[in-house]
Amino acid sequence: MGNGKGKAKELSPQDAALLIQMNYRAHLTHRSQVLSCLRDLALAKAMLKELRSLFYNLSYRRRLLHDHEEHQRFSEKIIVLLLTVDALEFKWKSKSMVGIFYEENNTFVVRF
Repeated sequence: MGNGKGKAKELSPQDAALLIQMNYRAHLTHRSQVLSCLRDLALAKAMLKELRSLFYNLSYRRRLLHDHEEHQRFSEKIIVLLLTVDALEFKWKSKSMVGIFYEENNTFVVRF
């Protein structure tokens, strides 16, 4: 808890329990956020796999050349995938850049 200089501060059992509880809750929150991002990433990967299989299907590619509506649907699927990946990147960056810290003077500080 200290800054590396001098002796560590003695905590009362209540303060120690509070500190442990806060750190555990922070751990659970972080783990939940990571799992949420992994689920979103798995969804994006499935979307990419679907698009890839469609693209490598030669009869489907011929269909795209002649069917404007199907070409539009395929393009929209690609846009949805790109937006999903972009949102996932933003979600990950915003969660990894924000932190709640417990300072020695018994205050909570949110840092960006």
